[in-house]
Amino acid sequence: MNSTTLSKLCRFSLKSRLAGFFLFLCLLSCQEPPTEEQRLLQRAATDGNAASELARRRLAADDLPSALDWWRTAAVLNAEGALQHALMLQQRLEGKRSTAQWLAAQVQVDASMLQPLSAVLLAELGFWQHSVLAVQPEPQQCQLKIQPVVATAAAERSYRQLHQHWQQDPQLASLPVCFLPVLRIHAAVLNCSEQPGQRIQCDYRRLGHRVQQGQFQQLLIIGGRGVASFNNGIMQLPEQADLALLRHEFLHIAGFLDEYALAPVAARMVCKAGRIAPNLLVGDDNSTLQRYLQRYPTAAATLELTPVDTCQAVGIQAYRPIATLNSMRHYEADLPPLYLTLLQQELTQSERLMPVQYYFAYLARQNEAWQQWYSYMQLAADFGYPPAIQALASLAPERPTTSGD
Repeated sequence: MNSTTLSKLCRFSLKSRLAGFFLFLCLLSCQEPPTEEQRLLQRAATDGNAASELARRRLAADDLPSALDWWRTAAVLNAEGALQHALMLQQRLEGKRSTAQWLAAQVQVDASMLQPLSAVLLAELGFWQHSVLAVQPEPQQCQLKIQPVVATAAAERSYRQLHQHWQQDPQLASLPVCFLPVLRIHAAVLNCSEQPGQRIQCDYRRLGHRVQQGQFQQLLIIGGRGVASFNNGIMQLPEQADLALLRHEFLHIAGFLDEYALAPVAARMVCKAGRIAPNLLVGDDNSTLQRYLQRYPTAAATLELTPVDTCQAVGIQAYRPIATLNSMRHYEADLPPLYLTLLQQELTQSERLMPVQYYFAYLARQNEAWQQWYSYMQLAADFGYPPAIQALASLAPERPTTSGD
């Protein structure tokens, strides 16, 4: 290559570099600077104030899920007031259960997160400062002891009102029933469901230690949202409940059965021909009526067998002993005098009512935790519950010494 050609190539290369440089400057001058939103997004991962500002903007735009995400981010970055905003918005969007679970998870990482929160707000989410609420002692003479359990401050307020109304109700106040001081359990621990239209479910196993103390026969749990129920010694009420609902579930403790049509699964369990309950006779056999009157002779004077829909799903006719529409058909309805008499009769034989310890013995048996099974079963037997006494009598003379996982 001669010198002339080399010189031309050098001049061409220089021009190309200069052209590229000027093109780069042109691109820089044409590029728009980042918007305030973009700058906030860049800072928000490490700057709590930026995350809070993004949360406010999403809130103003009615993008609530995104606002919640940014409030949570800001809370983790310790932005002032962000945690309170996050908790309030999450309760609105997802309910107390989910909110309490999220907060519990954050506290596992940084316990100091609770410091800026008021005791009132913490109680609403079931983060209690004291586990037992002091209340006026109940009379010592009672046939049935009930342990109230609450998961949130709202549930506690509901219980206080229920307890007051119970004492003011002439029928219920006459019953030999004692309510123990309220037990507060963290909402994230009790973990009660919040599914409207479905039965409330809580993590009842977390109450095992209290049940094992054996100071009560039944549990009354107030928490969650959904349908109330009674099963296995546990009355489950939603966070908002009235006295009529409590009364209906309490009647189940004494063996009263629902007088409305049961779902097929429940009907198959309950509706056995010949079964009798204080308020129900299942089937048309005359011997069923004779056994009912033998057990409940006070019903004979006013007996008026009336068909009910309880066992409709399995094609069996059931009857109640009165014609009056009552609280076992519609829980808001009145409790008839006969039903009150039958209820009092059942409570005078409270040893026949299954205590919750018997259910916990069943749970222990499922886990092959035989030492726990024995402990719970012994407590149930101490209350005089015949199946528990029989279960212990069937054991070998030696007390179980092994324990499951």
